[in-house]
Amino acid sequence: MARPSGRPLREELIVSAQTLIQQYGVTAFSYGDLAANLGIRAPSIHHHFRNKEDLVAEVAQRYRVGFAGRVAMIKGRSAASRLRSYALLFQETATDGSVCLCAAVAGDWMNVGDGPRIEVQLFIEEQTQWIASQITRGVELGEFEQNLDAELSAYMFFAGLEGATLLQRTRGNGPTIAELAELTLQLLRIK
Repeated sequence: MARPSGRPLREELIVSAQTLIQQYGVTAFSYGDLAANLGIRAPSIHHHFRNKEDLVAEVAQRYRVGFAGRVAMIKGRSAASRLRSYALLFQETATDGSVCLCAAVAGDWMNVGDGPRIEVQLFIEEQTQWIASQITRGVELGEFEQNLDAELSAYMFFAGLEGATLLQRTRGNGPTIAELAELTLQLLRIK
């Protein structure tokens, strides 16, 4: 039996797996890749995570909670300014060629188990609810069209950000995520 090293290996595994998932996808990395990144043997990963599904589920759960914390820090006088700040979270993610972790997991949907799927579904629900609350507030303040369906508009805004993050990988000098978010906000505004 291996002796504990005092190294925060579980945390290192989560951080390394998150990077690999956001840059390559769930199915594009293995325990061998993780082990090589961390200078350990692949079997030692099983001490912390029974299987890859358990690892991905924990990575997705931490990402979901961490992202929610970042969203909770968004301040702004108007709903539009808060939604602009929200879009910048996706822009920050995309700067190194990464995508939203939950989008990466969703991209491998047929190859991930229930644990990761539940976390992605919770992420989408939490984020679209937050966006819908901002749109509702914007309608109440007269920033946005009065007859908007806040929930449907939230899904459109969210899907646009997720899609823009994926597309940013493929284009050299196309519109930024922030520019695309601004266009979406213009579509929501009072005519």
